[in-house]
Amino acid sequence: MTRLVIVDDHPVFRHGLVALFESNGFEVVGQAAGAAEAVAVVSRERPDVVLLDLGLPDGRGADVAARLTGMLPEVRVVVVTMYDDDGSVREALAAGATGYVVKDASPAQLVAAVRAAEQGAVVLGSGVAPTAGLRVRAPAADPFGLTPRERDVLDLLVRGLSNPQIAERLAVSGKTVSNNVSALLAKLGAADRAAAARIARETFGG
Repeated sequence: MTRLVIVDDHPVFRHGLVALFESNGFEVVGQAAGAAEAVAVVSRERPDVVLLDLGLPDGRGADVAARLTGMLPEVRVVVVTMYDDDGSVREALAAGATGYVVKDASPAQLVAAVRAAEQGAVVLGSGVAPTAGLRVRAPAADPFGLTPRERDVLDLLVRGLSNPQIAERLAVSGKTVSNNVSALLAKLGAADRAAAARIARETFGG
């Protein structure tokens, strides 16, 4: 089950998002009304996806996105905001957000954006108009059939993290990481971690 943290300073809207996502099979593991609280909750809960408003009372949402993705690169951040200007979109994506949806999007669009972001896709909601100056790198196709968790493990393996470090970063057991690495080697046809990292760079870039 996908684990979410929802960050918005308007209680009615935030609680509406909680109800929407829980009714669609997600697990909301935390809520926050401000920037500092968001960092604390996400650090503690380590969710799969964070829904983040840009207009927070104690900080800029883009700064929060940059801090969260820098601290926990496996966490996907989806911005849900009323700002639809090009500057806000560019800034959020540059800060590491994987999705950007305006608050008047339909419930179905919000759910679809979170599901797509969980898979690593970059999603711009229908209320957001890309411009010539906005360049979003499309996610590379995955010819290996990796699961989202295997892709997270592979991303960290490519960065040179050991199994214990990956386990700590993803908040899972060492055995789980070991099993995921074994599955990755088999799916990629790699003899060892170095070969897996090389194949990943050639296939997905980075």
